[in-house]
Amino acid sequence: MIFSKNKILTSKLSQDSFWALIGSVSSRGLGLLAAIIVARLLGKDIYGEFGMIKSTLISVAIFSTFGLGYTATKFVAQFKNNEKEKLKLFYNYSMKITLLIGGVMSIVLFLFSNEIAISVLESAHLSSALKIVAFWVLFNSLSTTQIGILAGFGEFKSMAKINTVTGITTFILSVVLTYFYLLDGALFALVLSQVLNWYLNFRVVNKNLPSTQYENLDRNKFLNEILHFSFPIALQEATYAITSWLNYYLIIKLSNYGELGLYSAANQWLGVLLFLPGILRNVILSHMTESGNDEVKHNNILRKMLKINLLSTLLPVFIIFLLSGFITEIYGDTFLGLGKVLKVTVLSAVFLSLSNVYSQAFMSKGHNWPMFWIKLVYRLGILIIFYMIMFLKDGEESAFVLGVSMSAMSIVFFLICNIYYKRRILNTNLLK
Repeated sequence: MIFSKNKILTSKLSQDSFWALIGSVSSRGLGLLAAIIVARLLGKDIYGEFGMIKSTLISVAIFSTFGLGYTATKFVAQFKNNEKEKLKLFYNYSMKITLLIGGVMSIVLFLFSNEIAISVLESAHLSSALKIVAFWVLFNSLSTTQIGILAGFGEFKSMAKINTVTGITTFILSVVLTYFYLLDGALFALVLSQVLNWYLNFRVVNKNLPSTQYENLDRNKFLNEILHFSFPIALQEATYAITSWLNYYLIIKLSNYGELGLYSAANQWLGVLLFLPGILRNVILSHMTESGNDEVKHNNILRKMLKINLLSTLLPVFIIFLLSGFITEIYGDTFLGLGKVLKVTVLSAVFLSLSNVYSQAFMSKGHNWPMFWIKLVYRLGILIIFYMIMFLKDGEESAFVLGVSMSAMSIVFFLICNIYYKRRILNTNLLK
């Protein structure tokens, strides 16, 4: 038992998970504190506008990465030990693709900010805000690919340090700039923090890259291999981006920005709960890819990470349930009713964290297309349930209804992932 415990504590998987946890706590903890202060300074309605802008940004940014964040982790982890000569070429291709798509999306958002503000957000005064954050899209896209590369290299300790520095900077900038410039200040803080994150990632990535690259490689074939692997991942992320944005949009259409403010606040806490499982997704993918055809090692990693993700979300969800009233008071008088929305929304974190593990297991085995269809069912299910209930309730309590829809479909999502893995991927003979 002692040997087993020591082995677990000193394993590379445990060490990487530890550093991912440290980075998660420092970054997300400060981010949550900053979000609470920003919400108090802005009030429920303006915070709803802030949430809508962030949702629009994230949706655009996810499109611009073309799934290269996880593709980078998969390929770098695969190449770093036996095919190092391919790393430099992969880096060049992945960053050029990200720069091209991210740049185009940023320019489009900047140029058409007036049209988007009026026709989509139905708030003409948000045009200048969209111009401010257009630059965030580009740097977020580049950072996402960089993080995937760093995860492939196993640089989780460096990532933890970067997350800590970025978290502290985000907190200071968000509080100070929001206090003086309100919504525009909060958005400027997002942009400046993202630029810093990109720069710190850039330095660490370049330290890990080899100075030379493989010259005799069929470059067109290699590029096609990257794009072929990334495409279904890009579709998964596009599905998430579109449906998440539609959720926000439906709240506005069926209710108001105040309800969106409530949901944005609750969703902030859900994001905190899922940040550790989200960070561990890169750890899982990196180690599962390195396990290669060793099915025993692959399945052991899966079991261990399921336990870690369950424990990392179940207890925090229980604590949030107990403190929901206190949390509502922290946000201020304009956020009356947040506790009810918060409880039902964060419940989905438990099942989503477990599903994240299966998602990375699918990816490590190249089952990207089945994962796309499963996620499509999950995301469309949320939209359908949300819209049906809202139709019956005449637009009342939209934030609470969306939370219920998410929690219900997160259970379905987990069950489908579990069944598919056991029937199509898992070698049951190895588990007897």
